[in-house]
Amino acid sequence: MLKLNIVPGLLKAALTGLLCVAAASAAAAYPDRPIRLIVGFPPGGGADFVARQVAQRLGEALNASVVVDNKAGANGTIAAAEVARAAADGYTLLLGVTASQSISPALSSRLPYDPLRDFTPITQVGYTPLVLVVNPRLPAKTLEDFLRYARASKTPVPYGSAGTGNITHMAAELFVQSSGVSNFQHIPYKGSSQVITDLIGGRVDAYFDTLPSSLPFIQSGQLQAIAVTSPARSDTARDIPTVQEAGVPGFQTTTWFGVLAPPKLDATLTSRLYEALKKGLDTPEARQALVTRGVEPVLDTPAQFGAELKTDLQRWRDVARKANIKLE
Repeated sequence: MLKLNIVPGLLKAALTGLLCVAAASAAAAYPDRPIRLIVGFPPGGGADFVARQVAQRLGEALNASVVVDNKAGANGTIAAAEVARAAADGYTLLLGVTASQSISPALSSRLPYDPLRDFTPITQVGYTPLVLVVNPRLPAKTLEDFLRYARASKTPVPYGSAGTGNITHMAAELFVQSSGVSNFQHIPYKGSSQVITDLIGGRVDAYFDTLPSSLPFIQSGQLQAIAVTSPARSDTARDIPTVQEAGVPGFQTTTWFGVLAPPKLDATLTSRLYEALKKGLDTPEARQALVTRGVEPVLDTPAQFGAELKTDLQRWRDVARKANIKLE
């Protein structure tokens, strides 16, 4: 019998080479079956709309079928957990959002995934600004007016949120910490529509809502817009100043949407997906579709998106720690 004496180092190098060839071959053939884009919210909402835009444009760019799979529940964390456990082959993707990737991890240590370690960032598709809206009967037309009103109030000014730990709550807590004005009382609700009803009725005075949700009430005069929370004015409502320019330097926050893959996705596939998303979504038609629904397009690189994920997570961890907010 012929015996081969193979040096272990050479064997390891050979196996590594074969694996690289196999990975390259798989990447070259990608995609050869439908891609599943999981979104953690039900059909019809803002996240679902963005997911369907992503699926359509990505599918066109890759000449492939991209199917939206709604796995609603627990602020998107059920969907995120499924993607974190999936094979890193490019056929399972997540439409990640602020709630699942930043806020929930900042508020709870019991999630079945790590928001940074267990995902491969592809790109931030875009973000939706929040807007500080108040009851029009308040003596506040500007942010300066509103802060003056809060300082002078003999009782804490009640503000609503769509629930404890919701972005509408956390944005308000960040505002309190950034402005240095603490004379506020948080009133949590079970959804945005309930807050708006009570805000119009005068049972709460203020609310940090997503801009698309409040815009019809702003336009009808039922709510007074004070400022948007984004770093720049929104293309959807250019006449509303940002919180920063209205008097609270350094304040900004949004609710964002981004595409992520399972951990340790091959760099070639990561680049392929990013280029396809950029090609599909960076067109006048695609951008207009997003802007019409209040989403400001971003389409940053995987490295840029990864850095922003770290910054956003730390922002909400700091806010939660200072406000002593936990969800266990």
